[in-house]
Amino acid sequence: MLLDLSDDETLLKSSLEAFAQQVLAPRIKPFVDRHEFPTELVKEFLALGFMGTAYDEAYDGGGMGTRGAAIVAETLARVEPGFAAIYLCNSAPMTVISRYGSPEQKEKWLAPLCRGEMVASFGVTEPHGGSDVAATRTRAVEDGDHFVLTGAKIFSTNGGTPLHGLSTIIAVTDPEKGAKGLSTFVVPVGTPGFRVGKAGRKIGWRIADSVELYLDECRIPRANMVGNRGDGLKQILTTLSIGRILVAATGLGLSRKAVDLARAYAAERKVGGAPILANQGVAFPLADALTKIHAAELMVRNAAAISDAGRPFRTETSMVKLFASEMASEIADIAIQVHGGYGVFEDFEVSGLLGEAKVLRIVEGTSEVQRLIIARELAN
Repeated sequence: MLLDLSDDETLLKSSLEAFAQQVLAPRIKPFVDRHEFPTELVKEFLALGFMGTAYDEAYDGGGMGTRGAAIVAETLARVEPGFAAIYLCNSAPMTVISRYGSPEQKEKWLAPLCRGEMVASFGVTEPHGGSDVAATRTRAVEDGDHFVLTGAKIFSTNGGTPLHGLSTIIAVTDPEKGAKGLSTFVVPVGTPGFRVGKAGRKIGWRIADSVELYLDECRIPRANMVGNRGDGLKQILTTLSIGRILVAATGLGLSRKAVDLARAYAAERKVGGAPILANQGVAFPLADALTKIHAAELMVRNAAAISDAGRPFRTETSMVKLFASEMASEIADIAIQVHGGYGVFEDFEVSGLLGEAKVLRIVEGTSEVQRLIIARELAN
């Protein structure tokens, strides 16, 4: 399997590395320590146009598809996984609009998102439902040329930040149709009845605000429905599948960061007059980590290529999301262990990686959900 980067992808990666190393790395730590959304840093990132990497050039995107988006997520995560989270969570509503929106909707919402004029949040998960999207309780009741939305969503990342411009909301339009009665709506910030809760503190994605969204008789035009009525579940499942590739890419970048930190520490730290990196007990776990990183890299690029080719890809995305997210937790743990006692002190950057990695095993479908999806292939 030869999946080298194209010339455009190589240029994208080098541009991202310049931003990540020269702009993000020197300034991000205080925001991580305070669990604070880095508004000015995000604005600088948005101004460079990276948010639109995956999307159609006709709407001011970069036209580089899921492969390009995965490069963005991985490169950001190698410096700060939470910043990659801001990117990948913004990609979800953009993907829904890009894949299923009308030309007018794309011009109105996708283009400004690609240009970096705002960020968006994804309103899918509900307090009672977790991964069971089909059990959605948020209602959208038809009223002439409008729909009135009532309900609540949780874990909506990027919501409530100073840059939050809209959310995509999945709601029940036809209760009698069950899973086929869900539809997706764009709800702009400032719509009467649309309210955002306070961000909670998390052990990972510390700079990416995740909030509750409240819809209290929120009246929006029919034109805000994305795609066809009743296609909400299909839209969300496709969007989640693409999101899983980006979560995997984030896990890949996080794992590289963990090895970078562990290798640097082990090369400097001496015991018995020699660097501990010369000890097989330290070097061999890192060798295993590099091997798994290589496998994850191939899986991410392959899943992204399948997505961009328009082929069915749900199983492959579950595989890569499962493998890369669990790998990230394992390698973060190894990196902390290499640091010994220092690894559990917050003064050492490595200490926060295990919490960052843990989030990846939960978002966009838990590891258990991914195993369930993969296991279904055994019966086919």
